[in-house]
Amino acid sequence: MIEPNPSPPPAARIAALFDYDGTLIRGDSTLLLILFAVQQYPRALGTLLKLAGALLPFLAGWKSREEIKVLALGALRHIPPGRRKAFFHEFHQRLLRPRILPGAAKRLAWHREQGHLLVIVSASVDLYLNEVAHDLGVDHLICSRAVLDPTPGLLGPNCRGEEKVRRLREEPFAAAIRWEESWAYGDSLADRPLLEMCGHRVAVGASGELRRVARQEGWPILRW
Repeated sequence: MIEPNPSPPPAARIAALFDYDGTLIRGDSTLLLILFAVQQYPRALGTLLKLAGALLPFLAGWKSREEIKVLALGALRHIPPGRRKAFFHEFHQRLLRPRILPGAAKRLAWHREQGHLLVIVSASVDLYLNEVAHDLGVDHLICSRAVLDPTPGLLGPNCRGEEKVRRLREEPFAAAIRWEESWAYGDSLADRPLLEMCGHRVAVGASGELRRVARQEGWPILRW
């Protein structure tokens, strides 16, 4: 019996990994999401007040980022199921799309011209990042996963820090990436594990701690 030929391994490629909040856009998309929800559904104001009350416990280390994110997602319980798709589309079109940083758009275009694999790796949630990924034409989206029923919350861990690396390495395409020739872009110290996966590590408008690390390590710092 003749055994079928095994499928050839995927061709090795260079990847370009992009954090989203603060790297591709101005500001924090989760906060923008809550404000948009309050604007559309005033009853969501209660979630904003709860978040304000949770700020000090968070800063004191008594609440995790994951708990804060789940609390923030509570604002979405007021969206009628039949309106959800339109809500996230409008959110992207009206608040997120205008905040794409011009330099980030140019860098995405440059990587696309080089034939690099474009990947967004973000702690923000898929509910609206699916729209973002489609609009930007990236090849893959890796992010926090959210559910709205029976109550809004996260499906799995918050995709931040080392979790970004773990999720990325689980992807089928990861084994075919030439990591030493690949690029990673981030704006905070939490992105350091992601940046260190690649040979080209770029700090974007970096916060104090990442700026310090970038200067120590000789990584370029971009402000776009």
